[in-house]
Amino acid sequence: GAADAACRSLRQLNQAFSGPWHGLGMQTFHGLELENEGVFERGTAGDDDEDVVVEPRWLARVDWRNRFARFRAELPTFRSPFAGHEILSVEQADEIAYCRCRLRTDYLGTGTGSCPSDAAAYLEVEVLKNPDNVSLAVVDFEAGGCSSVTFSPDTGAVIRERKVREAPRKVEGAYIQPLATITAGQGFEGSMGMYLRGGHLAFFRGHYRSTSENEAPELGPWETT
Repeated sequence: GAADAACRSLRQLNQAFSGPWHGLGMQTFHGLELENEGVFERGTAGDDDEDVVVEPRWLARVDWRNRFARFRAELPTFRSPFAGHEILSVEQADEIAYCRCRLRTDYLGTGTGSCPSDAAAYLEVEVLKNPDNVSLAVVDFEAGGCSSVTFSPDTGAVIRERKVREAPRKVEGAYIQPLATITAGQGFEGSMGMYLRGGHLAFFRGHYRSTSENEAPELGPWETT
């Protein structure tokens, strides 16, 4: 940052294609896609096919330093109407909050470029206040798919659903409960996470606990499915 500000030539080299910001972004954001921006190193070119050649003039025109900063700031945010990193109020029951970050399973585990073949992605959400129910899910609807996997941190259940017919609508599902129920009718508060690697998906939870009303809650031990 300081060197870029002091030397124009160094700044131009650093923000160029194949420069340090480009290389760092490819490693940091490998397998992640930002809404309306595509994957870091390709933009929206070849959204559905990583073998599509990216236009060389686009690669040379991009300020990779600014692109890195934008991905770092906007990937951990929610889509409209929940803008930003936090959700402070929910107006409708059964509201769904989508992340602006999308997981690209066609990139994860491929070892594209300088990225390792065992690349993985981890997403974590902290729930500070929750009067009702909350869950964490991964879906493929926007990519033309028809399935979802949902984790309920309070019941410890993992639910898989698949739409088999649009009209009349028919959905098939199954579930397992690898973790015990912990909230006894109260909304889950704590942290819940999701880890994707090599085509395998795992969920995590850490529950806030307090021994007395006047004691600040502490995060309990992490559990995983």
